[in-house]
Amino acid sequence: MTQIALFWFSFKYQESDKRKAFYYPHNNKLELIWTVIPAIALTVLVGFGLFYWFKITGDSPKNAMQVEVVGKQFGWEFRYPGRDGILGKKYFKKVDPANNNPAGQIWEDPANHDDIFDEQTMHLVVNKPVRLVIGAKDVIHDVGLAHFRLKMDAVPGTPTTMWFTPKFTTKQMVEKTGKPDFAYEISCDQMCGKGHYSMRGVIIVETQEEFDAWMAGKKPQYLVANPDKDPSVKKDTATIQPVAAIIK
Repeated sequence: MTQIALFWFSFKYQESDKRKAFYYPHNNKLELIWTVIPAIALTVLVGFGLFYWFKITGDSPKNAMQVEVVGKQFGWEFRYPGRDGILGKKYFKKVDPANNNPAGQIWEDPANHDDIFDEQTMHLVVNKPVRLVIGAKDVIHDVGLAHFRLKMDAVPGTPTTMWFTPKFTTKQMVEKTGKPDFAYEISCDQMCGKGHYSMRGVIIVETQEEFDAWMAGKKPQYLVANPDKDPSVKKDTATIQPVAAIIK
């Protein structure tokens, strides 16, 4: 509305040799109107903004799941707590992708032993609140969730949080939109370098049963980084036999 009015006035009252300008220096009533009305409108908007800001960044419901989201040039990393429901501690100096510790988890912390790590695709449960713990590894990124009308800065060294509740599964959205390739998207909404345009991730919203099945198929990162601690890995006893023979 304002843009239409702006262009209409610019066109109608453009400079003309046939028109004499009207000198209108001041009007107290007009000054009061265009000061008070915008002030009231902005106060209402700011009030709504503050209300919802504190709501989405405040305490999440007790039954909320928790997911850690970390931005890096140029992709996303996700970490899920295991059965204990607690994300283990981490330290940036522990980040070591070469040794299967891309998140910098502190293996001495027992809470880390069942955490699940994944990249580029985030899994959420429909109709279940989710609290995102957001961070970054290098520069400032921004978690943009266009389909959920949310966004939050990802700042190195300063975790930020927000929570929301997905209402429809990805499959339901495919039916609702009629787009067989529909996908919830997580994008970086902060210019972060030459590869910024490609920093895109996918969110899969699914049922609790589907999520549990996906989690069951994932191996905790602790066991990936420490295969000798994995009870599912069969121990090679060939090197033990000679020692046993010597002892005998």
